[in-house]
Amino acid sequence: MQIKATLVDAVKNRQAVLFAGAGISWKAIGFGGLYIRDKLGMQIKRDYPSYDYDSRSLEDVCDEYAALNDRIALVDRLAALIPQDKEPQESHVAAVKTFRFIVTTNWDLLFESAYKKINQHYQVLSSDTDAPMFNYDQHNLLKIHGSADRPLSLIATTDDYENYAESHAKLIDKVAELLQNNTVLFVGYGLRDEHVRHLLSQVRRKQQQWAKTLSKQIDSEHIPIKAIHTDSKGWGFVGPGVAQC
Repeated sequence: MQIKATLVDAVKNRQAVLFAGAGISWKAIGFGGLYIRDKLGMQIKRDYPSYDYDSRSLEDVCDEYAALNDRIALVDRLAALIPQDKEPQESHVAAVKTFRFIVTTNWDLLFESAYKKINQHYQVLSSDTDAPMFNYDQHNLLKIHGSADRPLSLIATTDDYENYAESHAKLIDKVAELLQNNTVLFVGYGLRDEHVRHLLSQVRRKQQQWAKTLSKQIDSEHIPIKAIHTDSKGWGFVGPGVAQC
């Protein structure tokens, strides 16, 4: 794979953000969302033998597990299914060495393990209350769908996703700020990931709001406002450049 010079330069100049999905953790964890769905589904099926979890998404099964129990029982079970003692892959170690800012939807603790492995100080932002801790002079890991060591932070149900813009407004602002001002490298995502697309749409709306506010105060011809770049598939990408792996 040929890496664009603009991406190399952005990384060297600390002007790049890594946006990491489940694919980066697959080898270390050994399973993905379908395994978690099946584990939850089998528990439901014990009480409801006709329950067909194979035809449902992970989000659907999470909704139904929470309805039959409660949300706390759901997130505790999800956290218990994520191994917290796995060694990070070389890719995780390379990432924390290279990027000051990492945004991830992953629940696992592999990035944290990588930071510890190289004795790198870092801070984790996994809920809206963490947003004020963001610091451009520190290594920041933004776990925008929560973290397995903080079960209540996990984003898993339809309500969680639909209310995300309100429940995580400050965290979205930080992500939008990063994507607005940096080159973004997407790793471990399918570009049709519904929840990531939705998040980027929320970021797009945030930026449009900022642009409208700024346009009332300044002459945009003299102070250019970076816009979202949209590819041929309709993806809303932000920042001066985007690369995908």
